[in-house]
Amino acid sequence: MKTLLIAAEKGGTGRSALLCQLAHYLRRVRGARVLVLDLAEPACSAASLTRTAQAVMPSGERVPVKPHAQTGRARAPRIQVLPARTVHGLRSAAGESSARYYANMRHLLRVVAPFVDVCLIDCPPLPDPRAVCAEANADAMLSPIVLSREAFDSTHDLMNGPHGVRNVRARLNPALRFFGLLPNMVEDTPLQRAQARALQAQMGAWLIPDPRDPDGYLRMPRLDAIAQAQAAGVSVLDIAWSDAAARPAWRAVRHCFDEIALRLDCVAACGPGTGPEGESAANPGPTEMAHA
Repeated sequence: MKTLLIAAEKGGTGRSALLCQLAHYLRRVRGARVLVLDLAEPACSAASLTRTAQAVMPSGERVPVKPHAQTGRARAPRIQVLPARTVHGLRSAAGESSARYYANMRHLLRVVAPFVDVCLIDCPPLPDPRAVCAEANADAMLSPIVLSREAFDSTHDLMNGPHGVRNVRARLNPALRFFGLLPNMVEDTPLQRAQARALQAQMGAWLIPDPRDPDGYLRMPRLDAIAQAQAAGVSVLDIAWSDAAARPAWRAVRHCFDEIALRLDCVAACGPGTGPEGESAANPGPTEMAHA
């Protein structure tokens, strides 16, 4: 099982919509068994995904069921969704040590690993302790960013702050692979184009190269089809099937997700995390986790 955390330093980045559409893509296009662990409050990803029969929320305290126990005509079993409120040890990080929350999450991921190909984790904005514990447990991390001055400032903390990628990799999770920053909800306006140039100049090393453009990077445009799909609890692909006007939107979404999926494939093949910063550290212990 590969574990991908979708995280940001602030809200309003479209994190949950990105995660939901990636979950649909991995199931529909890649045929993967997908689990979504929603640590955020409110659990927006869980609410959107479970609006239709394409996703299921295990009842009670059960972990995701084995593939052969699932039914349906889908190419892969339905997306399984676990909001934190349904898992006793993950209901809240308040009132308990970060080390215990970290251990509970680590145990859950080990239990579900035989039945899942990809686990996507949604979480509150950093530096919420739940997000830090998810960073410490994940194989990889992707960070959506909006094109604004405030977002750029928060991204510096995301990379270099006390709970940022560099520090978490150095102290808690040396195997964490940071896929990069993904500009999200991008609009073709003069202001957005200027912000995009500023982002590339300041943080070009952390952007995800676009294989179709040697000088460009991946970005997700603002798409009405994504909002429609989220409201309906379906994939943009479903919208595109019935609305020809949405097909360019699906092509844009798929282009982005194809590259992210390739990086997920590389997680297992390439071993411990690598990145421009090149830090390494020993595995974290409970004491170190408690002080993160």
